[in-house]
This record gives sequence, C-alpha cells and structure tokens, in this order.
Amino acid sequence: MTDRLIVRLKNPILPADRGAPQQVTGAGAKAPAAAVVAMRAALDTQAGRRRVLTARLQSLTTESIKPVRVMGDGAEVMQFDRRLPLHEVKRIAAILANDPDVLEVVPDRLFFPQLTPNDPQYGNQWSLSSTYGINMPAAWDITTGNTSLVIGVLDTGRLNHADLAGRWIGGYDFVSLGDRENDDAAGRDNDPADPGDWVTAAESMSGPLAGCPVTNSRWHGTAMAGVIAATANNGLGIAGINWNAKILPVRVVGKCGGYESDIVDGLRWAAGLPVPSLPANANPAKVINVSLATLGSCSTVLQDAITEVTNLKTPIVVSAGNNGALASSYSPGNCNSVITVGATDRNGGLPAYANTGATVAVSAPGGDGSGVNAVLTTGDSGTTVAANDSSYAVRTGTSIAAAHASGVVSLILAVNPTLLPMQVRDIVRYTARTFPDAVSQGSAVNCNPSLCGSGIADTQAALWSARGFGFGGTTPQVLGADWSRHLALRS
Repeated sequence: MTDRLIVRLKNPILPADRGAPQQVTGAGAKAPAAAVVAMRAALDTQAGRRRVLTARLQSLTTESIKPVRVMGDGAEVMQFDRRLPLHEVKRIAAILANDPDVLEVVPDRLFFPQLTPNDPQYGNQWSLSSTYGINMPAAWDITTGNTSLVIGVLDTGRLNHADLAGRWIGGYDFVSLGDRENDDAAGRDNDPADPGDWVTAAESMSGPLAGCPVTNSRWHGTAMAGVIAATANNGLGIAGINWNAKILPVRVVGKCGGYESDIVDGLRWAAGLPVPSLPANANPAKVINVSLATLGSCSTVLQDAITEVTNLKTPIVVSAGNNGALASSYSPGNCNSVITVGATDRNGGLPAYANTGATVAVSAPGGDGSGVNAVLTTGDSGTTVAANDSSYAVRTGTSIAAAHASGVVSLILAVNPTLLPMQVRDIVRYTARTFPDAVSQGSAVNCNPSLCGSGIADTQAALWSARGFGFGGTTPQVLGADWSRHLALRS
C-alpha cells in the first residue's frame, strides 16, 4: 500500500531558489528590495500554478490528493488522505498521467536497508537470495523471528550441531519398533536425538528390514532444522531463515522410514494435543514441518489429526514428494488443510524429481544435482553413527523446499500471530513470485502454476501481507506484480 505519488511535469515548476544565487556582502547584508519583490512574485506565480495543477489532477480522481512539496527537479510530491492498494495507486497514476502538462506519475516508494548476516557460508546460500530464492535479505529488515515461537520438525530427530546451539527445545522420540529405532531405549522415550538411520546391504537382504533401501545415515531432521533456523549472525557456518525461534524435534522416522501411527501421534503431540501414556508437550509448536511422503491417498487417521492440529491455529507445511509424479498421489501432501510445497532448482525451474500438480500450493528452492546447485544446510560427516563434527552438507528435494516454506510461515506468524492456517497458506500463495524462464538459464523444464503452485515463495512480500492483513497495518510500498494480484483478491 502507499499514500503518495511523484508527479513529474513536462515544464517543471522549479523552486524559487533554483535560480542564480543572490550575492550577499558583509555581515547581515540584505538582498536589494527589487530582488525581494521579484522573488515574492515568483513564489506567488509558482503557488498559483501548483493550485491550478492540483485542482486539475483532483478533477480526474475521486481520491483526495494534496501537494506535499516540490522536489529538486521540480517534480511534485502529492499525497492521498488514506493508504491505497498498489494496484489502485497505479490505476490512478495512469489516469493522472493523461494530463497534458504531466510527463509521468509514479508511486513514491519506500526503500529499506538490507540486513546481511555475517555467517561465512551465507554467500553460498542461493536459496535465500532475491533472484530465484525466497528473498530473505529484504525480509530480515522486517523481522528475524520471535523467540517465543516454536517450530515442530517431524523427522529423524536432532543432532547437537554448533549452528543450532540453543535452538532445540524439548522433543520426543515416537519411533516405537525396536528394529527401527536404533537406540538403547525400548520403544518411545523422551530423547529425540538422531542415532542414525543407515541400512546395510545385509539388513536389506533378510530380517526385519528386508527390502529396505540400502543407505547411509541421512541426518534428515538436522538438515531441515538448519534451513529453518540455523543461528544467523554468529560468524559460523550458514544463516537460517528464522534467527530466533525454537525447534521442537519430534523423532518419527528411524531405519527404513516411519510408521503412520507414530507420525500421527507425533503430529498431535507436537501441537500440544494429548497422546495416551505420554507426558504433555510443554512447548507446543505453532508451525509444524513434515518433510515426509508416501504413496497413497490421505487416510482418515492422518486427516483427522491434521484437522485437529489446524483447528488449534497451527499451520502444517508438507513436502510434495520426490517421485517425479502427481503430488495428489502422495500423502500427506494430498491431505486437506496442509501447505503442500513443490521444489524449484537454482534457476527457478522444475527439477525432474519434484512431484507436481494442482495439489501443490507453492514452490520453494529444493535444488537439483549437487554442489552449488543443491541447498547448503547443517549436517554431519558420519555415515552410520554421528561424528558430531557440526559439519555442513548439500541437499536436494521437496523436503528441503518444505523446510524453506516452514521458515517463511514462522516469520509470517512472528509479525501476525493471529492468522489462521488457511490465511497463512493464502498469503504464501498470493505473494509468491512468478516463475522465471528457467530453460533459458539452463534448466530442463520451466515451472508454471499448473505444475508447481502459484510461484516461488517470496518472504518479503509475504511479511508485508501478514503485517497489513486486512489493510489494517502499516505496509511498505515496494511491491511486485503478484502482490498487486493478492491485494486485488483481498479488496
């Protein structure tokens, strides 16, 4: 929104003091009387011309406008008596520009300093950029998060990574089957640490894990937490999206995946709902990230849990899946009332792995390939058990894309905690940036709304929307085309 215009004229009404300087000699010397009379006459003429111009422009619009001041080049700054959506300001500007004396009319925009963290690897985090990332530098000038907000991460658990020191809070281990939990506890326990989820070739050949994919430990939960909330401005490693929120680790995945029953209980518990035989969660999450997927429709068991959680005003962000198929075939991305996130590559294009279709609400960076084309986050060098070396790793997938979106959602709630989950989803969707022509940059396929959701999540625009939701707040005026579309839908 904005309340001011800059009106540039073909023949500017220049300020009276723009002429040759008056020569003044001696202490307290005064301009000759003739010069004073001439200056006053010039001022009267200029004031008269401005009154005529203002009246003529006012006749072209029903919005009240008044002159504020003259700029150095003679352009007129004019102000409305109320803030207006940008699309409406642009419409009025186009009408005023038809005046024969007017050269052009543009919004009087606000500019902001760009907060840049000092983390040494921040320069490698393309996924946070304003080009094809989620536009974090400008967003951090609005908020870096709220220390009272808790983000639940339903995943493989946590590692004590140096870049997440002080960010973990509470948590629980819901992995209930001994062959999969891979720790010393018998069933569920209050230690959400990630013991590793590796599967050996021998385990995959026979026994309780027969048929499971052979894999090293992935430290998946710690990778998601790093994207969302790695400590920024600490001179270490990378910058997370939210610099202040706490991360609630809810371990629901062990060796060879996680059972739906454990995930459903973990989801309820994360939001503060009771689960039989378990202690109450003292740190209920206000945002929950579920970077998991499985083939099949959304079960009533899972949907009921999602409905209960969203009824508590807690948004659930989920990954679309990495199968190169329709997202509608994979759960929980095909459940109702979740924010399903697709992935884009470094150019804003569609990676081959990403699930697509109408189920996808929005996309965020997921990367493609390895190295600089993947997403940098927190990790560990251990291939089975953790080395606890606080190292960093690159990741690709809709899981990492969902983590980006969860970070965005957490900042939205930091500026407006009253928003409901579906209002949050709408804000993320309608403020997303239009997909670029990524093929021209080297990507294999372009994204479009029928494949990848409404666009690439734009944190700055989303925060403007959240802060001025319903047009009741103060909203900066540097807005893009998609934000105008959101305003049109809201008005």
